[in-house]
Amino acid sequence: MKIPLSFNKDGTRIFVATNVKYSSKIIPVIFVVDTGSPETFIDEFETSKFRIFTKSLKKGNSMLMGGTKIDLFELGKVQMHFRDENNQLVTLNFDNLKVSQTAWTREGTIYSSTSLLGMNFLLENKLKLFVNPYQKEGYISDQN
Repeated sequence: MKIPLSFNKDGTRIFVATNVKYSSKIIPVIFVVDTGSPETFIDEFETSKFRIFTKSLKKGNSMLMGGTKIDLFELGKVQMHFRDENNQLVTLNFDNLKVSQTAWTREGTIYSSTSLLGMNFLLENKLKLFVNPYQKEGYISDQN
């Protein structure tokens, strides 16, 4: 199983699209794949479209991202549905998805929604990550 990754124009950002199933809701998310992030989270702007608000979730930890404090709230167990290289549906479970809430402190800042697929997702699912930015190819695969 290989889940293809997408790259931005200059190859400096890697993305993967998925549908996150939480309760009875299906949330389409484009994650930035970030091996520098220990956490996997969906931006609150995305979850609020499905009436999932941080005020109704248990507060977890905080982290710094680009010098901005991000508060993380526990969404918990979800299923994530990806498409593999043959366009077949791949379902992966994840026990620790969070929702981010950004504490913007600078006046005039333009808000940009970012959801990250961090190392904890790869570790929990025992997945490998292959990235060749020069060729703009990459994928997530199982251990087989």
